[in-house]
Amino acid sequence: MSLVKILNVNILNPTASFLAPYKFEITFECIEQLKDDLEFKLIYVWSAKSSTLDQELDSLLVGPVPMGINKFVFEADAPDVSKIPKEDLLDVSVILLTCSYMEKMFTRIGYYVNNAYTDGEMQAAPPATPQLDKVQRSILADKPRVTQFAINWDDPTQEEQPPVESVEAMMAGESDGELDNDDEDDELDEDEELEEDDVDGDEDLDETE
Repeated sequence: MSLVKILNVNILNPTASFLAPYKFEITFECIEQLKDDLEFKLIYVWSAKSSTLDQELDSLLVGPVPMGINKFVFEADAPDVSKIPKEDLLDVSVILLTCSYMEKMFTRIGYYVNNAYTDGEMQAAPPATPQLDKVQRSILADKPRVTQFAINWDDPTQEEQPPVESVEAMMAGESDGELDNDDEDDELDEDEELEEDDVDGDEDLDETE
């Protein structure tokens, strides 16, 4: 049984400029006192060829984590475009939110991201040099791909179970767009009213009553 469950991820700016930072409001529940911090990461995936091409946009340690329901905002800069070939800047990419405990990932949530010009003429005839200030990104926030990993919370050094779906499958378009869990399909509920505790991390967290 997982000691931490992601209850909701609210993407605060699902439609924004390509160069705008990502802002994720994350709500999670901890059912038992943890010995160590949780680590959250945002990863930008633009190629299915190799995970070595992925860009880690930012990471955040959250802790000590109190038992109960907690909420915070995770913000990360846009990807470094100098590391992405021009021909791969537009069209579909993937943004991953991962959560780990003692360096073992137990939840991964993936979203498709569509990058396109808002100007019709540029859509029909894209400029040879991308004009990123005119590119809009749209995150498919209502279609998250959630993969749960079983870890041993008492001894996280043990190997976790493999994920049901690989990131490469997402990039190849082999995903059906529905939630995909090892244990059960569990849609992220954006309408659920929650009571939250504050948690301390490496960045400022939103305070809630």
